[in-house]
Amino acid sequence: MSQQNRHIPTRTCVVCRTKRQRDELLRLVKTSKGQILFDSTGRMDGRGAYVCADADHWGEGIDRGRLKNALKATIEDSTLRSLNEAMDLPNNE
Repeated sequence: MSQQNRHIPTRTCVVCRTKRQRDELLRLVKTSKGQILFDSTGRMDGRGAYVCADADHWGEGIDRGRLKNALKATIEDSTLRSLNEAMDLPNNE
């Protein structure tokens, strides 16, 4: 298959609703055990949501609850801190 006919997967950021290439977004997953984790591989099982890597945009999404709604889960402060550490983002407290 030639380069121009190659399909490039796109996903939508749950915060700003912008469509981007999948490799430009961060994927978060709610596992079957209810944990919310950063998925650096993009292949973990569970309910996934994609978020832009903007740190201020990330905090805005948590405040509005869009990530909470996308993952259908409550996001505790400790979970938010561990996600920020895993994604190398500054804490938004």
